[in-house]
Amino acid sequence: MLLNYHYKNLFMRILKFIILLPLLITLFACGDNEGGKVSKGHRDAIKAECEDTSDPKACGLEVRKRFLEDGNEFVTLHDLSKSEIKKIKIDCSRHKEFGLETYNDCLEDYRQAALDGELWEKKDFREMPKSHIAKLEQQTVLVDIVVQKGKDLKLIGGGSGVIIKDNLVVTNCHVTNVYKERKEKKKAIFIKAIGVDKFATAKIYREKQENDICLIKKIKDAEFKFPMDPVKKLIKFEKLKKGDFVRTFGTPVGGQEAIFEGHTAEGSINYLGTVGETNYNWFDLSPDTKLIVHSATMNFGSSGGPLFDKNGNLIGINSSGTEDNKFNVSVSADHIKELLDRK
Repeated sequence: MLLNYHYKNLFMRILKFIILLPLLITLFACGDNEGGKVSKGHRDAIKAECEDTSDPKACGLEVRKRFLEDGNEFVTLHDLSKSEIKKIKIDCSRHKEFGLETYNDCLEDYRQAALDGELWEKKDFREMPKSHIAKLEQQTVLVDIVVQKGKDLKLIGGGSGVIIKDNLVVTNCHVTNVYKERKEKKKAIFIKAIGVDKFATAKIYREKQENDICLIKKIKDAEFKFPMDPVKKLIKFEKLKKGDFVRTFGTPVGGQEAIFEGHTAEGSINYLGTVGETNYNWFDLSPDTKLIVHSATMNFGSSGGPLFDKNGNLIGINSSGTEDNKFNVSVSADHIKELLDRK
């Protein structure tokens, strides 16, 4: 009886292998030879394309099969230098969020740029800070909300953010809300160091819409090391006083859509109070939301960036301001601590 069960089980395994054999031959023979070698980046792109399906493994096989049947080839970088390969993997890392074909197209475009001697036109490294201001800049990030349009990635929203832990960035919820509200099929959040052409993928981790404070978490990527330099500490609202020095950091948008990465300005605190005390309520904030009104310049794109004190400690998150910059409003860092402590 046990012997019959053994042979029956063996027969079913052989039958399953015979059924899958043609598909495996197509995928591995074509994918690793005529179609090029399937890299870890390609596999990550396939995984991202299939993450919302009920059977990711079956979806992955189908995606690869369709990719090859459409006449595509897996781009390889073996004929390039190690430094060129590293740069291409970094620059194409965020394309993986939009699937296999988008990622593969990026590899092909950058590979051709390397062959044409045009790969190193953009700065791709981060220098050590040489001043107090440079240190604060390295704690500030650009936040992009991106969708796929054909072969291209299209920016649909964004702002600024500040690093508070090794893998966490704080920004405004009204910056990340476009990630939920826009109807495009595939959206992604990317964060980037100021002045460096390196992006890391992120996702919403925790949020307090009532205080306009959202945490986004960097997604680990073995091929991409994004430098994360957290702020020193958070200063309580009760410790602040009118007249205290403040500094803003961010990436505002200027005339003709110019983007000023790492824009900074200094000023002083003009007012301290809550939404309930002021009737200020641009983003449906709760009455107990603690506000810091200050004179440091802000503009569209500054939202979500840090408000520092004279010692480089984080006291608030820049939220909004008037066009003439007479009333610039930040939300207290107290609400970040509340979100971090939430179970």
